[in-house]
Amino acid sequence: MKRKLLLTMLLIAGALVLLSSQAIAAPQSVEAKKTPAAEDKAPGAVATQKAEAKALKAMEKEKVKKENYLGKISAVEAGSITLLLKDDSLVTFVVTEETRLSMPTFKEAMLENFEVGRKVRVKAVRAEDESLTALSISLVPGKPVKKYRVGVVTEYTPGESITIQAKDDLLYTYLLTEDTKILPVEREEMLQVGAKVTIISPRDLTKIDQTAKKIVVHPEADGEIESEPEPEPEP
Repeated sequence: MKRKLLLTMLLIAGALVLLSSQAIAAPQSVEAKKTPAAEDKAPGAVATQKAEAKALKAMEKEKVKKENYLGKISAVEAGSITLLLKDDSLVTFVVTEETRLSMPTFKEAMLENFEVGRKVRVKAVRAEDESLTALSISLVPGKPVKKYRVGVVTEYTPGESITIQAKDDLLYTYLLTEDTKILPVEREEMLQVGAKVTIISPRDLTKIDQTAKKIVVHPEADGEIESEPEPEPEP
């Protein structure tokens, strides 16, 4: 009888020990299932990674200082542009595919559209070797040019070009095309060197060489240049 009671107590104790060991092992197995990948996907870990990436970009921006330049174009070559600054110094910039080019009348401006003599603004970054790379090049529109200019013809090649001397004693050359009109028609034969004319040209601030849209021949060519008239609405 005593042996049976002792055996029963031993069986109960063994069962309790077994249950206790399983209860302890269960949480450990759950912890083991948490892989590094799962921990990385936790909201807190993702937020930390984004914050670190943002801080890194901010540090990179602080290291790269942008420089601004304003001047006239003195040379344009494949992959570079040179400016003449106000202090008469020359600065050359590397132009890459990432350089933003902007002009008032061009939606997709190219480097070759920037002509020598035009005023531009350049934003650039300086490398360790002191070379400058242009981030953006923007044409600076100058003071609006009058559409009407009065002068005396000094050179004239029909269908090609005409040069006049204006009241300011400067010479202005205009290109002629098949669309250039000479008015009035009955004075077309009077258009020659020495004739007084009014040149009407479109306002195109992106071009140095202007194209004459109309040439109005004055009735007399006495060599005296009157004040330029105010622009009138065209029909």
